[in-house]
Amino acid sequence: MGATKSPEKKKPSKPSKKKEEKPQTTTLTNYFPIRRSNRKSKRQLAIEKKQRIEEAILEKKEEGVEVKDIVGKGRGVVATRHFSKGDFIVEYAGNLIDRKEAKLKEAEYLQDTSIGCYMYYFIYKNKQYCVDATAESGRLGRLINHSKHGNCCTKLTSIDDTPYLILCASKDIEIDQELLYDYGDRDKESLEAHPWLAL
Repeated sequence: MGATKSPEKKKPSKPSKKKEEKPQTTTLTNYFPIRRSNRKSKRQLAIEKKQRIEEAILEKKEEGVEVKDIVGKGRGVVATRHFSKGDFIVEYAGNLIDRKEAKLKEAEYLQDTSIGCYMYYFIYKNKQYCVDATAESGRLGRLINHSKHGNCCTKLTSIDDTPYLILCASKDIEIDQELLYDYGDRDKESLEAHPWLAL
């Protein structure tokens, strides 16, 4: 007898898996194009602000301010537009001199009380300087009055390594408000000669 071939066992067929369709994900960019931010960095904003201040100094711009007679004070400077905290207002313009020359000038001015003294001392790169704004010049920084609770402050900036004093808003300032800053003079003799420095 010939050998009989046993019937082949069929492997049980696996149920066919249908490929699961992944749900299509949608993003906002499917509907709207990608927009790149036009916002400037803090650094870029600071550079642009410095450039505007330099331009105002070099072109002697004094916008948004005017001279007025202030009761009990004489001349003063008021805002003709709104200033936000930190805004540049004017340069404290005058002759930039060193301390030695400034002290000689100061002694000279003391001989004539009708002249007054508009001298601002400061230190730049470890050297003491003075802006002497005593001479009438038509510039308004020299006419801003004193208050220990003012709405302006002085800041130092430089252009091509030359120092400049500027006045900026230390708080928001509204139209018709008088501009004021603290002269910082607490010298006993100064207070006796000018009692308003204590205000």
